[in-house]
Amino acid sequence: MNTDNQMTISTSPESTINNGLCFSRLNGETRLLVSNNDATMRVYSVPELRLIETLEFKSPVNCTSVSPDGTKIITVGDDNRVQLFNVTSSGHYELATTMAVSRDANFSVAWNHTSEKFAVSSQDGSVHVWDIRHKNPLAKFSGLNPSITKGAARCVKFSQTGAVDLLAFTEHVSHVHIVDGRTFDSQQTIRVGSTQHDTPITGLSFSNDSKRMFVGLENAILDFSINTGSRRRFAQGSLL
Repeated sequence: MNTDNQMTISTSPESTINNGLCFSRLNGETRLLVSNNDATMRVYSVPELRLIETLEFKSPVNCTSVSPDGTKIITVGDDNRVQLFNVTSSGHYELATTMAVSRDANFSVAWNHTSEKFAVSSQDGSVHVWDIRHKNPLAKFSGLNPSITKGAARCVKFSQTGAVDLLAFTEHVSHVHIVDGRTFDSQQTIRVGSTQHDTPITGLSFSNDSKRMFVGLENAILDFSINTGSRRRFAQGSLL
């Protein structure tokens, strides 16, 4: 490993937990957005790691996501608020609107490939999908486990290829849900691990070409193939 360009900084004076990292590009500059347990989201230049801006919130920030077109960000945290910011041409972040529909903290947020829709997953097990042109969500999904701990919706992701258009989210244990990202009217559920006991899920991601979906477990990464040919013949194609 080449360590010549490695740098280390303290992102919080209180050395609290960094809950999430997100990279973005703006005016030819790479930025690192750090969601922190001290109720801030800090923006750094890359590779210098120079602090550009600090946004302060009322509760710990769990996740920040930048729209693919780079013009908006969403932040979520340890309350039920979903905050949408516009990214100005000068590179600052201006609060546009605040939404709140879940009954508990929000864990994860993801944009679709067109930057027109985003999804938020919550501790109460719900996943809400918004169109940026409307303040009320256009769809809501829930997991299978009724427990507020085991059934918490931990991670949500959109595939980033238009011909596929899938939304996926994980429960805290055992279940991954795949949703039709065009109509939001079809849902497939996959159980991972043994049927005899709970299997904690640690993460979720799509490949850049949307041909594969990866699910992280405590001791393994599961690799699922997506039938992109069937998805292109939508709506007859299978979700996965």
